[in-house]
Amino acid sequence: MKYNVLAILFFLSCAVTTQFFCQRVQAQTTASAGMTVDQAKAVKAIKIANLDKDTYFKSGGYILDRYEERPAYVFTYSDGITRKIYLYKIFAAADTKELGLLAIYQNGKTNETKSFVIPGESADRKAWDLYIDDLKYVGEKEPGLMSTLTFVLSREMASLLSGGGGKSEDGSKKKEEYNFCFAADAPVLLPNGTAKSMDAVQVGESVMAYDARTNAQIVTRVTRVDKHDGQFTLTGVWVAPLNEVAADNAPTPTNPVLLEATANHPVLTASGRKAMGDLSTADVLYRLENGKATPYRIVKAEKTTRTVSTVYNLATEAGVYIVGETVVLDK
Repeated sequence: MKYNVLAILFFLSCAVTTQFFCQRVQAQTTASAGMTVDQAKAVKAIKIANLDKDTYFKSGGYILDRYEERPAYVFTYSDGITRKIYLYKIFAAADTKELGLLAIYQNGKTNETKSFVIPGESADRKAWDLYIDDLKYVGEKEPGLMSTLTFVLSREMASLLSGGGGKSEDGSKKKEEYNFCFAADAPVLLPNGTAKSMDAVQVGESVMAYDARTNAQIVTRVTRVDKHDGQFTLTGVWVAPLNEVAADNAPTPTNPVLLEATANHPVLTASGRKAMGDLSTADVLYRLENGKATPYRIVKAEKTTRTVSTVYNLATEAGVYIVGETVVLDK
């Protein structure tokens, strides 16, 4: 009897928290499409090979993007079993409209996972019914699931209520925040020393990459090419060699080189991974010269360089590739 009461309380708490959480998330986003029950079932059926590594990918017409770049929430109960909760935002690949959230529970002992598709506020009622049924009939059978899921959603909702959540100046989430991409004409370095525009690169093709452990260029294979259509603002940084000095030993930004991408595309800096839009003249990037990574300082950062109608992104086996001889990272 006691267990049944606790299960009901967890169920009600999770359901109510989810509703408020989704309302709060969508209040900070652009207009969201209404998720249908068929879409919810399709997302629920998506299998993620590596939950810790696969933070952004396409599958079956949907984009899954790790919520706010959060790592997994990890719980270790007195039974010694480690449990994890992963959160992903769900987007329609065709137009990048936000549909809802995907919460994945993992049992560290059995490695079994349970997926919960949390519809957006404007979703079809049947999609919400599917989620509620999953909470009741799946959640009640797995000890620890309801408490961990309730905690995670409550914690994220509290962050949003306190002003977190990465809002833009007008209080909304911009589409380009979920598209970590380059313009079609971005030059990707190939093993033969030539470059190919990003829109011409194919899955399975070899491109150049960089191994930070050996400070040497390597060859890697493209595993995925992402393409998004719409209106996308590119940000840019102008870079010049760090050791370039004039006769009076003052830095001189001669012949700076431009690197462009959407604001949140990650690049490799001297202080680690950093988004393009967060770069400043205090940062150092790396460009390949004679097979080695050479430090380049940023001489100018521009929040907006141009607007393009199509953007691209590559995923590689190495997790890194070279654009315009500058080392950039996979999303």
